[in-house]
Amino acid sequence: MKMEANRATKEVISGPPGPGLPFSAAIAYGDLVFVSGLVGRDPVMRQIASGDIGAQTTQALANVQAQLERAGSSLDRVLKVTIFLTDMRLFGRMNEAYVAFFASEPPARSCVGVTALPDEQALVEIEAVAARK
Repeated sequence: MKMEANRATKEVISGPPGPGLPFSAAIAYGDLVFVSGLVGRDPVMRQIASGDIGAQTTQALANVQAQLERAGSSLDRVLKVTIFLTDMRLFGRMNEAYVAFFASEPPARSCVGVTALPDEQALVEIEAVAARK
């Protein structure tokens, strides 16, 4: 049996989110989109969302959503989400904000407690893998 070569190519959807950051915010490969971990930073104001973990989670998911849309995907095509929390005691309030984005048929998910995130003001960072088509 002859196997056809994989013809998928890597496509940069969004380059580095800031100067000197050695990663792309989103990459597509074939029918998959990989969104890097994004914090709740408002892209216009360039500041972490004011308020609590709920506001930061909402902004982080809005940032993920924007990257997915740039790639021709959407939140309803998300297969897996990974959430990084600086304090697991914030899990309940983070989850309340999360449900607003994934009310039905939610994707697979992991939530990991971390001691810190690169942005010292960030309480949460969220990454996602989604189907493109």
